[in-house]
Amino acid sequence: MEAFDALMRDGFAVIRGAVDSAMVEDINQRIQRFKHRNSKAASRNLDEHGRLYRVVNLHLAVDAIVGLLTDSRATEVCDRFFGEPASLYTSLYYERGSEQPLHRDTPMFATTPGERYMGMWTALDPVDDDNGPLMVVPGSHALPPIDVVQLREQLGTGPIDPMSGVGWTLYQHTVAAQCEAAGLKPIAVHVAPGDVILWHPQLFHGGAPHPAARTRRSVVMHVTPRDTPIGHMDVFYDPSPATRRPGWGYYRRGNRDVAKFKHVDFGHEYKVNRFWLRKA
Repeated sequence: MEAFDALMRDGFAVIRGAVDSAMVEDINQRIQRFKHRNSKAASRNLDEHGRLYRVVNLHLAVDAIVGLLTDSRATEVCDRFFGEPASLYTSLYYERGSEQPLHRDTPMFATTPGERYMGMWTALDPVDDDNGPLMVVPGSHALPPIDVVQLREQLGTGPIDPMSGVGWTLYQHTVAAQCEAAGLKPIAVHVAPGDVILWHPQLFHGGAPHPAARTRRSVVMHVTPRDTPIGHMDVFYDPSPATRRPGWGYYRRGNRDVAKFKHVDFGHEYKVNRFWLRKA
C-alpha cells in the first residue's frame, strides 16, 4: 500500500480524493445549517469573518462528519498501522487555519501502550499558502527517542498537571532542537476537498499562517483502536499509573466505533451539552 509506505517513511501520507466530493459538500452544508440553527451557541466562537475556530467534537451534533472515518479510503491505512480497526476518539473542526506552532501530539495523546494514536486531517476546502496549510517535518517521526525521564526531572517534584504548559513547551523545544540538529525542515502540504493527510504519532507538525479571509474548512480526527487508554502530560511524564481503562463508552456508526462524550467544546473556551444543540 503506497500510502502506508509513505507514512512509515516520511511520517505522513496524503491520500488524494479519499472522501467523495458529494460527501464533502453535504457535510459543509450541514455544518452551515448547524451554525444557523445554533447561532447563540456558535456566535461567541466566530471570528470577524464569521468563521468557527477549533470546535471539539462537532461530530456529536453533526453526525455526517463521522462519515469522514467510516467512508474514507484513508481509514484502512490507520487500520494497518494499528493492526486492528481504528475508532474515533475526538475530532476538531476548523474554518480557519490553526496557526499552531510545530509540535508533536504525544504529550496530549499519551496512549497505553504508546503510539496507539494517529491524526487524520480531511480537507473540506482547497488549501494553499493563503489559508493556513498543514506544515509537516518529514522524517521527524524517526528521530532518536527523547529521554522523557530526564525532562521530568527538570519539571521538579510533585505531580504534573495534565495540561501543563511548562511540560508541553519543554518537550516541544527539545523536539525542535533535534530537528534542527538533523537538518530537518518543515514543508507546507497543499490539498483539495476530499484529500486526507495522515500523520504518525511522532511527526512534528503545525499550522502555517492564514492571511486570507476565505475559509479553510477541515476536520481533524484523532483515531485509536477501541478501548485505548489516553492520558495527557501527567501520563506522558509518568506512565506508571496508566493502567486504567478509558473513562468513556462507544457507540456504533457503520462498521466503526465512536467514543461517546457529552459536550461540544468551542475553542476550549466554553462547552455546550450535545442534547441542547439542534442537530443538522
